[in-house]
Amino acid sequence: MNNKYLLAILSVTFLCAGSTIAKAETIVTDSKILTVTVYPGSARVTRQALVQLTPGTHSIVFDGIVPIFDDSSMSISGEGTARVKILGGYLKQEYLKEAADKRVKELQDKLEEVSDKLMGEQSHEQAIADQKEFLNSLKMYTAGQLPKDLVTKMPTTIELGDMMKFIGMTREGLEVASEEIRQKKRSLNLDLQKFQSELAQLNSGGAKLKRSIIVDVECTQSGSFTVNAAYTLNGAFWNAIYDAHSLMEKNEVELVSSGNVRQTTGEDWKDVQLTLSTAQPAIGGRMPYVAPWVLSENVVYPQSRGVASMMKVAAMSAGVSDMAVQSEAFDGTSAPAIEAAQMNYAQAAFSGVSVTYQISRPVTILSDGTDNKFPITAQTLKAAFEYSAYPRGSQFAYLGSRVINASDLQLLAGPVNLFLGNEFVGKSSIDAISPNQDFDLYLGVDENVKVKREQLEKKMDDVLIAGIQSPNRKTIFKYKISVENFTSKAIVFKVFESMPVSANDRIKVKVFDISVQPSAKDWKDRKGVWLWELKLEPKAKQEIYYSFVVEHPREMNIGGL
Repeated sequence: MNNKYLLAILSVTFLCAGSTIAKAETIVTDSKILTVTVYPGSARVTRQALVQLTPGTHSIVFDGIVPIFDDSSMSISGEGTARVKILGGYLKQEYLKEAADKRVKELQDKLEEVSDKLMGEQSHEQAIADQKEFLNSLKMYTAGQLPKDLVTKMPTTIELGDMMKFIGMTREGLEVASEEIRQKKRSLNLDLQKFQSELAQLNSGGAKLKRSIIVDVECTQSGSFTVNAAYTLNGAFWNAIYDAHSLMEKNEVELVSSGNVRQTTGEDWKDVQLTLSTAQPAIGGRMPYVAPWVLSENVVYPQSRGVASMMKVAAMSAGVSDMAVQSEAFDGTSAPAIEAAQMNYAQAAFSGVSVTYQISRPVTILSDGTDNKFPITAQTLKAAFEYSAYPRGSQFAYLGSRVINASDLQLLAGPVNLFLGNEFVGKSSIDAISPNQDFDLYLGVDENVKVKREQLEKKMDDVLIAGIQSPNRKTIFKYKISVENFTSKAIVFKVFESMPVSANDRIKVKVFDISVQPSAKDWKDRKGVWLWELKLEPKAKQEIYYSFVVEHPREMNIGGL
């Protein structure tokens, strides 16, 4: 008869405050963190210990548990050659008499460090708000107003053009920076709460808190037994970072995903099997209660505040080429061929409601808040490249593509580093993308495509009737938009322009002398927004002319012209 028995894994959740087994033998173990699953805001840690058991009841002690966690999240499982029944498990907390001076000092230092970082992020946030306010003040030119700092000097046309370029380059950069600050503040606030909670417990009565996980088992046949204790805790976080390489000649985009992991749980994860999950267990899995909506007389319900939508365009920054250059040896012989390093991507699994990425090698992540970046996936997406421009707001052409996500990948929202080939050209971002979902991927500014908007004429018509000035004033404007393709292939170019729209019956607007008819007027129900969809061959140039006249009572001061 085979004396080796394999015990099926038993998983249970324990809420009890203590063991009910009397006269149990206590076995203190040196447990090791085996696996960690990190979610966007928490982590599931599994500790493992190997013990030798003899017939009888035993209490297996996982000693020296550092982090604070909800004991209701704890589960126990085990297997081995011993025949074992798991009777129960619980978290034991003891207040020791000796003062926890060292840990208190560590927590105080960490609290001070996190607080300083939060103050720094808040300062950055205020600086960005000031920059946005300055950009808005520059836009007041269109409303006939001048920023106070510029009242003493009227900028030239060239200076105004440079100013619009500055606005176009800066605004999206500020939005990307705002999103990065929001994520950093969220992580820092989680760390702050965790450190404050642990410090409050340590300072309660001046005692040190010691935590242990106790697992009670009954053994009927001797043998080895591996016991696992899993629990969920805060203080861990991961977010996605993307590199998007535009392969224009192939009509493809290579999208490389990486997971950025950091943790301040209080315990280091050494040589653990790491899994990243897109699930968010902190949100809860139950739908809120559906309550009736009852209306009664004289009841005013609070209105939610709307959030202004922002136009998503890619930001531009200076790029550095990463292309490798082959060379010859000094003796004239050919140097060894240079091969690019292969990325060790994670194994992805789709569960229907979330995606998990298992890192392919054991990793170590210290509890110091340091960023740890791991490659997750790479996919090559067929792309329909097109350029877009809004020359009234920015004198740049923005490259974009319409792509479809893979059928087995869920992409979290996150920043995107943009590359044209191997040249870094700027940053953008994507929202959360479901499997098989098509989405717009903004790929930065392409200097090989030029767009320019010029005012050719502004003429005021003061018609006199029998020597008396007309009660109405007419102002005629003429503009030209130029688009040039300096690339080596034909491109699709979308040009957007805002035509003036009257909000007053006494103001009349008429657009005329349009050299190229637009593809759409009032694009997506945006009043006065026109769209031209152009196809430009290599080295080709397209010019669009249009004029409009604004008529209004002479005494009326018109804003926006």
